[in-house]
Amino acid sequence: MIENKAEDIEMGGERLEASQSRTTIVGIPVSERGDRHQHGIASPAAFSELAATPTSLSTRSARRVITAFPTSPHNPLNWPKGRKISMAAILGMTGFISTAGSSVGIPGLHQVMQEFGVKDEKIGVLIASAYILGLGTGPFMFAPISELYGRQPAYFSSQTLYVLFFLGTGFSQNMATLIVLRFFCGVFGSVTPSLGVATCADMFRPQERGTAISLYALGPMAGPVLGNMIGTWFLFFGWRWPYYVMTIASAINTVIMFLIMRETYAPAIQKILTFHATHPTSTSTANQSIFRRFLPDLTWMAHMVSRDEMKTVYGRAFSRPPRLLFTNPIAFGFSVYYAYTYAMIYIFLVALPLLYGRPPWSQPDLFSYHWPQATMPLSYIPLGVGFVTAATIAANSQDRIYKYLSARSGDKGQPEYRLVLTQIGMCTMPIGLLIFGWTANAHTHWIVPFIGEVIVALGLMLAFNTLQNFFVDAFSPYSAAAVAGATACRSIIACILPLFATDMFVRLGWGWGGTLLALVGVVGIPGPLIMFACGKRLRERFAFEG
Repeated sequence: MIENKAEDIEMGGERLEASQSRTTIVGIPVSERGDRHQHGIASPAAFSELAATPTSLSTRSARRVITAFPTSPHNPLNWPKGRKISMAAILGMTGFISTAGSSVGIPGLHQVMQEFGVKDEKIGVLIASAYILGLGTGPFMFAPISELYGRQPAYFSSQTLYVLFFLGTGFSQNMATLIVLRFFCGVFGSVTPSLGVATCADMFRPQERGTAISLYALGPMAGPVLGNMIGTWFLFFGWRWPYYVMTIASAINTVIMFLIMRETYAPAIQKILTFHATHPTSTSTANQSIFRRFLPDLTWMAHMVSRDEMKTVYGRAFSRPPRLLFTNPIAFGFSVYYAYTYAMIYIFLVALPLLYGRPPWSQPDLFSYHWPQATMPLSYIPLGVGFVTAATIAANSQDRIYKYLSARSGDKGQPEYRLVLTQIGMCTMPIGLLIFGWTANAHTHWIVPFIGEVIVALGLMLAFNTLQNFFVDAFSPYSAAAVAGATACRSIIACILPLFATDMFVRLGWGWGGTLLALVGVVGIPGPLIMFACGKRLRERFAFEG
């Protein structure tokens, strides 16, 4: 249970500085606890003023526990590689289920509208949009929990509630209930997509992180695509069945998470170690239970987290992201492009049924290949091929590029080194959009728009994946604020743009609709080039003060 990391400690990427922490650690006043090693690990001097407690261990033993943390087996950086990979895998699967839930209801929205007597299709699209909006709202609730109490409580509580609310969507009796439940499903499903990168950073050092995050990110990115395919096929049994299937899948995944997931957040680990070093009798009963191995250790929380710290952390969670997003041009610019790439997934989830499906998905004034419902979901396969290809490229080259540029420059690494693949993705995606749009407009064989889809997905995934790493590296120790701001931005844009996707393609046609999306993407291409030329100066000039 008490396993975490010593380096690059982040709440969504954020290091917990001692001067920011207000926790009373076994009687140590805040003013006397400022001595910490770099990366958030408490130094032995921080425990020199330990108050007397009814414990059989001396204060010297408590100091010894913390001093040994960098080389301790409790430190996730020192875990066996197999354990790290299994943790990253369960995070990727949970992220897949969370984002698949956003799109699984899209194919059945016409059946839902018919059953509930709703005629405005924009209200039907809210079935997906409300969920996406929840994905942007949830991090503001669960990121502070992660910072105060660790990753485990945030993951376990959110996933349990996610299963319960997703179960409720399948039994909804009106549109309003369904939309509200979908919003809360998004809130509780947001934890892994928002904290997954930080959890990988807990376990992997910067020069190892690129591969781990690339593989993890494949789950959240593939989720919307495969979720739509699942929703279409299970629609043969009625619109409620996709929700039932996702409920079963998320319940099984939650059980597996309880069995595999361990705490990875270093400040929380140190609080647990300190508490048990000074309160050894508090766990004598708990250790007798078989559930002690799999459930989070909650006994330390009341003693190690003060009310003042809770107020500080929650206040910071709501104030920092908008301040960083709107006062730092680097954060704002890349967050907007990050949101654009994410919204592109949902635009394609709306566009592909228009192009390949039959009524009620197709439109009479817009060309369609008129595939039947059984084969229409196959149109999403090119997106999956592009995502897998991009993830493979990133996993095999991102860390190599980072190490090569670091060695050539003679430094320990710069955030801009993450943007090499971002630049390639930004240039690739508009080309794919033009191929997709104009070949569909020319009524060519369906394989040609498929090729465009693959190129779009390849560029999209390269840019999206590497930007997550960039946010973690560029805005430390305020990476959590950067990630939260970018997540909120992407969810708002991904919630709004699909509402107008159908109207755009109907009015402009496939060719000019694809061209418009490509031109928007071209605007972001100079971003990495500017950062390569003067990124360090810009980061210093617009340094965030917290």
